[in-house]
Amino acid sequence: MSSRLSRAEQNDRNRALLLAAARRVFLAKGYYAATLEQIADEAGFSKGAVYSRFTSKADMFLALLEDRIAERAAQNAELASRLAGSGDFGAVLDLARRAERGAPGWRLLVTEFRIHAGRDPELNRRYAALHARTVDGVAGVLAQVSEGGAAGLPVPPRQLAELVMALETGAALEQLANPDALGGPGLPVLGRLSAWLGPVPVTTGEEA
Repeated sequence: MSSRLSRAEQNDRNRALLLAAARRVFLAKGYYAATLEQIADEAGFSKGAVYSRFTSKADMFLALLEDRIAERAAQNAELASRLAGSGDFGAVLDLARRAERGAPGWRLLVTEFRIHAGRDPELNRRYAALHARTVDGVAGVLAQVSEGGAAGLPVPPRQLAELVMALETGAALEQLANPDALGGPGLPVLGRLSAWLGPVPVTTGEEA
């Protein structure tokens, strides 16, 4: 049996290699400073090979982000299925913390891209579509894990997802200046909000 890859398999392999290289370069240099030439060199490809698959640096980053969202969504779905109706938001928090530790610098990188995209209406539209997918997914996890379903949450699931994600993004920026802000990594302060708003877990979206 031949061990040679088909053209489609080779294309998929090359795309995966490019995105893995892009992730390393973006995390090391940040979105603004990273270049397609650096990514091509890191992957061992020509710049032409990059442009044959991605039209721009932003296009490549969005592809990387989409893959990350899909990966985290699968993990969230598996967790939510196991915890359905349990009210065990602590396990959701634990998953978020593990994701954060496993991808240091990722949240900051996404925040940098979000600011860049905010100045470009078309790019912001593309980012917003991916972000909306994340918010909807997190909202679904909250509703599924809640003991009373969506009705058991203090506010509608999507609004709660937006609130927690906004808190996480702001906290990440605060911790750039003071690593101990809001209780430090893992944001234990969010857990204490349960006394006021009800159970509030940490999201596990694209920022994680």
